[in-house]
Amino acid sequence: MDKRKVLDVGGKDGFRARNEFYPGSEVTVVDLENGWDVMEDGLPRGDWDVILANHFIEHISNPDIFLEECRNIMGPNTILNIGTPNLAAWFNRILFLFGYVPHSMELSTKYNVGKAFNWNEEGLGGHIYVYTVQALCELLKHHGFKIISILGERSTYPCNKFIRGIDIILSKRASFSSSFRVKCII
Repeated sequence: MDKRKVLDVGGKDGFRARNEFYPGSEVTVVDLENGWDVMEDGLPRGDWDVILANHFIEHISNPDIFLEECRNIMGPNTILNIGTPNLAAWFNRILFLFGYVPHSMELSTKYNVGKAFNWNEEGLGGHIYVYTVQALCELLKHHGFKIISILGERSTYPCNKFIRGIDIILSKRASFSSSFRVKCII
């Protein structure tokens, strides 16, 4: 099989694209750390097999512009692969019942507030928009994408074995998972 051409949007050094998601592929990274501002510069044209936006869409000020730009550069066989935290993760649903802010939400640009456990001590992740599976899929459909798969992903946050076990089981259903991945085409 020929090497896939992967555009890794926001992938810093491209490590996860090369080693986890698309091993053996030719990976091009566009990232602020590499001097490429997707919201200002758009996306580079190319014959991309995959546009990987792993934990990127929740950080940008205008996801509609980003999705339009993806559509503009996608060919008929290009896959858009978006991974993002899940606002409706199983633990967020429970925490919200007790008055806590969901894990991936941020209510201040300076302080992490309203979180359970020691999550207030975490650094801010810069999340602007946090999606549920249904909301992201609706947004993608509004932009003319066809969903080809939705996959739940378990948390990478350190926790005890009991919680980890629950997370593994519940993350098999994307709507309950810690984060999720949507693959789509035009």
